[in-house]
Amino acid sequence: MRALIEFMNTRFFNRLLVSFTSSSFSKLFIPLYRWIYDIDMSEVCEDQKFSSLKDFFIRKIDMNKRPISSDKFISPCDGVITSAGELSKDKTFLVKGHEVDVKALLNRDIIASTYQVIYLSPKDYHRFHAIDDNHFIDSYTIGSTSYPVNDWGLKNAKPFIDNYRHIKETDEYYYIAVGAVNVNSIDFTKDIFKQGDEIGYFSFGSTIVIIYKNYNGPLKTGSIKVRESLIN
Repeated sequence: MRALIEFMNTRFFNRLLVSFTSSSFSKLFIPLYRWIYDIDMSEVCEDQKFSSLKDFFIRKIDMNKRPISSDKFISPCDGVITSAGELSKDKTFLVKGHEVDVKALLNRDIIASTYQVIYLSPKDYHRFHAIDDNHFIDSYTIGSTSYPVNDWGLKNAKPFIDNYRHIKETDEYYYIAVGAVNVNSIDFTKDIFKQGDEIGYFSFGSTIVIIYKNYNGPLKTGSIKVRESLIN
């Protein structure tokens, strides 16, 4: 199993995957992909044309159909919250029973209170959004590997710590986009934003982690669709 994960992390496999999903031939698989993952097309922007499977994967949705809630922080993306709550005294948290050290995750010592982990499966909308009105005051990337971030990957590799990740900091939180297979190209498109603005996207399935510096308000937990906190 570990050998298979290591193979999926090779440059050869990633180039092969990128080549296929970006090809015009791959668009023939879009109907099958939609059927396998039961993708809801009712919110997808109608003027889009998909020339490849990758184009479909990073599809845009009509945000007019996603009214923003009145919460202080909204969801950053669609997906499933795999873990959320208060950090331990030694600044760690658990994801599927695996401990994640915040210092190792961010590669720095910080003062923080709570966290939220959202997993984006292959069926989810893969653009991510601003959780409040704010601006990034720092930006950096660490890690180089592309281990899977699904249940299978978490059981066979150190969760998040070895993965490539792009970290953005505001005065209130750290916004962490964790790379996975085929997503070591994580695009952030804005540094100054309003709540709900699209600020980036993944090219494949992955994870968003939010580390809040001093926030103890409500955070949804459990295997629920995060989009429920994006709408009224």
